[in-house]
Amino acid sequence: MRMFFVQLFIFLFAATAVADEKPTKIRLTNGEWAPYQSQDLPGYGVSSQLVTKAFEAVGIDVEYGFFPWNRAMLLVEQGAWDGTFMWVLTPERERLYLASDPLFVLREVIFYSKDNPVEAKELKDLNGKVMGALDSSAFGQQFAPLIDDGSIIVARVPNNQQLFQMLAMGRVDFVPELETSGYEAALAHLTEDQQKRIGHLERLTYPWSYHLLISRQTEHGPYFVDAFNRGMQIIRANGEFDRIIGPYIRPRSLN
Repeated sequence: MRMFFVQLFIFLFAATAVADEKPTKIRLTNGEWAPYQSQDLPGYGVSSQLVTKAFEAVGIDVEYGFFPWNRAMLLVEQGAWDGTFMWVLTPERERLYLASDPLFVLREVIFYSKDNPVEAKELKDLNGKVMGALDSSAFGQQFAPLIDDGSIIVARVPNNQQLFQMLAMGRVDFVPELETSGYEAALAHLTEDQQKRIGHLERLTYPWSYHLLISRQTEHGPYFVDAFNRGMQIIRANGEFDRIIGPYIRPRSLN
């Protein structure tokens, strides 16, 4: 009987130890959004580098998988992957995912082609226009009432290359995008002449706060969120944050 209780104690102790063991690896979906995220950039882009360093600071390795953005989110929603980034929060996303503290705030602006100039002081001034937008993107969310009542038409595409080529060719009238990544897309995917024709409105800017989203289906979801938040505090304090992302969260010009 004594041996039975000894074996039972050992079993319960081992089971408790396994249950308390914290994960040392996280699997995150990623996608194409230069300069922040890309399979073809060093460290998979500066946002990916930031996420890697934050988790590294708390002893967690990151595995990335690259997918179209719609699929990247669905895989996390279903629990097939642990998390995804960098996303703005919407009521629907807060319902489906666990969200980290903000990574940083970036400015959305309205891009247009000077071949088809856009002048607007308020949202309703864009009535009758065609807006270009990315699949799964919350950019242009401020136009939702005008989209719902048909005042603005939306053309959605899977990537920024197609989006800015459509803008340069006049297939859409305006594109809401980050000032940084919008000009990055123009530089990467448009001809030199087309680049000179791209501009943005200084009015109607919109601030976005970006987050890591963790699946509610993942066993260690709350731990991953807490660990990432702690990791971000560490790399902000030691200067890694500014070194990695600082130059990329300030606007870049085509001039």
